[in-house]
Amino acid sequence: MNAIVDITPVIRVAHHYKFHQEKTTGDPGRYGYCYAFHFVESGRGEIMVPPYSYSIQRGDLIFIPPVREHSFLSDHENQLATYNVYCELWSDKPVMTEIHLTWDISKLDEMLLTHVVDGTELEDVPTVIPLQHHSRLGEIFTHIVQQHQKKEVNSNVIASSLLKAFILEVVQVLQNKPFIDPRIKIIVERIQREASSGCDYNNWLESSGLKKTQFHQLFKQTTNMSPKAFWTKNVMKQAAVSLMENNLSITEVANILGYSSIHHFTKQFTAYYGISPTNFRKQQQ
Repeated sequence: MNAIVDITPVIRVAHHYKFHQEKTTGDPGRYGYCYAFHFVESGRGEIMVPPYSYSIQRGDLIFIPPVREHSFLSDHENQLATYNVYCELWSDKPVMTEIHLTWDISKLDEMLLTHVVDGTELEDVPTVIPLQHHSRLGEIFTHIVQQHQKKEVNSNVIASSLLKAFILEVVQVLQNKPFIDPRIKIIVERIQREASSGCDYNNWLESSGLKKTQFHQLFKQTTNMSPKAFWTKNVMKQAAVSLMENNLSITEVANILGYSSIHHFTKQFTAYYGISPTNFRKQQQ
């Protein structure tokens, strides 16, 4: 694998942008000539990268490789504002242009495309990276944009150097430990705490504020399970503990865990542990 440490970033364009009223219905698909990073300063919305749609909010970093179709949708009541950097990463002779987007793929000018190196750590970087618990990285990204806009003698060199450090640290954060989206962490902890309240998938989805596809992707990324499978695991753990530590009847245990019938509970317990609740209890005695 080619090492991302070898990148030599050159910024084409860097600016702050607030989505205006007319943008709240979304914009047409766009295609970048170079790599794009967007840091959400405020507001809420969505980033559409066919066939997926991702909810975004303050503190999220969005990564879009060259020539990947994407579009933004800003929340009408809480409009998006983002810091944006369009850059080249592996180019000894960068394309000297500020042109960084096209809205018509048929008119894409290949002479303006950035150089792309395959087989780097960037291929594992997700579209949306929550940086809410890494506020320093958000401050660095904001400073990169502001430094680039100064247009002083060394502004571009400083901004490019900071951008390299920023990208390397983001990749390091993603690699060092499982990156848990705070919106998913809340749901995971809630399921662990309230498993006996039942499998309320629609409520979990709504509470996360995420789109269904994104919710499933991030949940599986965090737990290696679907939401329903994770709930089943937790409610079965509670069931096993209840059968070992009290003298309640199987029916009473099933009721406490939110099952509508002992038959349903017994069937699910047996499928999970390979033994009926009654026999499980006998083995523990």
